[in-house]
Order: sequence, then C-alpha cells, then structure tokens
Amino acid sequence: MDAAGSLALSAVQVLTAMATGAGTEAGRALGDVVRARLGTSDEGRAALARVNADPADPAAAQGLQEAIREAIAADPEFQGRVTAALAGPPPATPPAYTISHSYKDSIVIGPGSKVRRSQISMGPLTINNTRSARVSLTAAAALLLALLALAAYGGAQVITGDDSPGVSSGTSPRSPRTASSAPSAPSPSGGASVPVVRDAASAEQILPGPKSLPDGWAFASGSPQKDTCRNGRVGSEKDGTLHYICKGSLLDLTAWYNPGAAAGFDKVHIEVVTYSSHDAAAQGYLGQKAEEANNPPSGVTEESLPSYCEQSAFFSVAYPGILDGVDRGEARSVVHCGTVIFSVYVTNEHGSSVDLDTLSALSQTVATRAQQALNGKTPTAAFGRS
Repeated sequence: MDAAGSLALSAVQVLTAMATGAGTEAGRALGDVVRARLGTSDEGRAALARVNADPADPAAAQGLQEAIREAIAADPEFQGRVTAALAGPPPATPPAYTISHSYKDSIVIGPGSKVRRSQISMGPLTINNTRSARVSLTAAAALLLALLALAAYGGAQVITGDDSPGVSSGTSPRSPRTASSAPSAPSPSGGASVPVVRDAASAEQILPGPKSLPDGWAFASGSPQKDTCRNGRVGSEKDGTLHYICKGSLLDLTAWYNPGAAAGFDKVHIEVVTYSSHDAAAQGYLGQKAEEANNPPSGVTEESLPSYCEQSAFFSVAYPGILDGVDRGEARSVVHCGTVIFSVYVTNEHGSSVDLDTLSALSQTVATRAQQALNGKTPTAAFGRS
C-alpha cells in the first residue's frame, strides 16, 4: 500500500469510529477536514453518505478510503491537513530535559568542572581519577540526593500538613474518609482551610442519580464511571495562554444520561473533577473554560446565564455533522465550587438548537450537590422534581 493509501486507511478508521459515537477531538477535526474536501464533489458526498448510513459496512468504508486516497494523491495541501489532524495537537510543554553535547574522554559535571582521563577538576579542587576516588564521589552524590529528597518531603509535610496518599502515589484514591473528615486544603485567603473531596463515593454522589432526575431519565450503560484526568490536558486561551486542567486533581468522575423521548435533546453528559486545593481547582476552571470556549475552534458562543458557586461559564455550539452534514447543537457549562469543578453538556444530535434552560437548571442542581458534598452532607438537590 502506498503512502496515500496508508494515510487514507488511518483516516477512515478514525472517521468510522466517529460515526459510531467513539469520537475524539482529533477525530472531529479530521472529519471537518475530510468533509470540506470531499464535499466539493458528488462522488465524495456519496462516499461520506454511505459510511454515515452504515459505518460497519466494509464496502462503504472501502469507498470512502479510495475517495480520500485519490484526494490525497491529487492535493498535497489536503494531505498535510489530514496528517496534521491525525497527529492531533502538539504537546502542551516541551520535554523537561535535553541532551546537548557529548565529550570524548571527559564528563561535564558543571561549568568549569570536568573529568579528564586521570583527574577530576572542580574549580580549585582536583581529585585523582582512581577507582577509590570514583567510589567515594558516587557515595557522596547518593547521600546528597537522599538528603535533598528527605528535605523536600519534610518541607511538603510542613506546608500541607497532609499525610494522605496523593494521585501519583499509586494508591487508589478511594478512601473511607468523606469530604468532611478528610484533610482540608488551604484557603485562597490564607485563613480557615477549605474542604476537599477525596473519597470517590462522596464525589460520585455529586452526580445526580435516578431519584434526583425527572421521570424517564436514566444513566446510560456503564455510568457513572471513574476516569483519569490526563496530566497533559490543558486549556488554551485565544491569546495562547495555557491553563493546566488536571494539575492537583484527585478524582475525575463522568456520567452519561439518557433523558428519554420526551426531552428536546438526545443526551446529557456531566464530568466532576475534585482537586487537592482551591488554587488547583481555580486553575482547572480556567483550563476547562478555555477548553470549552475553543472546541471546536469556531461556532462557540458564550451565553449569559445566572452564575453558580464561585465562577461559572456557559456556551452554546453548533457544529456540522462529521459524515452526514447534519448540524448538531450542544449547550455547555463549567462551574467552580470550592475544590470541585464540574462541566455539564446537553447535546442535540438531530439539529443545531440547544436547550439553555435545561443547561442552567441542571448546572444549578449539580452546583448545590457539590456544595452539599463539600459541607460533609449527603447531596439531596434534585433536578426537575418538586
């Protein structure tokens, strides 16, 4: 298979996954690129329509692959756009280390300090490069590293006063402690500490359950579920400013809801992320707000709705169908409550209209439940029930 064919095959695999609901942000970007190019011809539109009608049809996938391959072979610019979409966005930050130079017969220890053949020179100090001297230097370096690690650990304990396992410790964040009994995080004003939700069971209660939802609503299969907030996940402002969404996060819980046939929308998605401190949550809020405001890069409108908790933002977005050209609509919110951030998505798969009233009311319900959990109480706030 030639390069164009391989690239087209990869593109079709992503697009068919999108058509079956297993999509990603990179997949949406690829769909926009492919639709814009193939939508200029009858053959291209027909290939897209066949896959949209039956994503599992091998013949339809083969037809779309051939249409993309021909377009790639004829249009180098399109090839570059497909390649970029498949690669996804670049890493948010460069690697924390670089390898710059190599030295023959010497090892650079620091500016003005080198090991050369038989001697080690560090400023005014010269050490013979013998086996015993090297062993002594290795032992001294190991002791220094141990002391530095001990100092860092002790300093962290003095600052936070928290001996509970963190996310990166390898220990499951599920703990018998509730929000009220878990160690609190420092407040942004430096006064009384603020509560932190570390227990997954307590965090899960922030998500409205069947008893807190209107009749006909139900959890989708597999919900709620525990996710992992990716360390590289960032929100980018339009001026290029980056905000880390997951830095300091403890728990990431997601639930999908089927609202039933009576609703004017098709599905609801809620994500709850808890943090180890108020500052980490504030940074996560800025990141999630930027993420929602710029995804997709165009077509997002910030809406003016009542604010909840400390900070909240609301958006509506209309985006074109990946394969079928049918516009979709989505209403989104991001809300910051103490050390908890949550996002609500109300999606209309059959048109570009969005239900901002439902978004606002559901966001208020989740905000109230988050505050109840942070206060050590069992969340009882209900949506759409008296």
